[in-house]
Amino acid sequence: MFIIPSGSSLTYDFDFHNHRYLLVKVEVVCIKEKKTVDSGYIDDFNEKLVVVNGKAFNRNDYLFISN
Repeated sequence: MFIIPSGSSLTYDFDFHNHRYLLVKVEVVCIKEKKTVDSGYIDDFNEKLVVVNGKAFNRNDYLFISN
């Protein structure tokens, strides 16, 4: 299982880039509610957002967990 840290730099995070290109499915977990709100493949990302299933999630408010 991999946990993509919410505070890591996407520019230098080698593992995060590898996961995107390997099409690893992730679960999007809300930190406040402590529950899974979505799951799917990463469509796109930048330093502030991760897009899963066409929905943008703020990296500071969600965890992105992969098996």
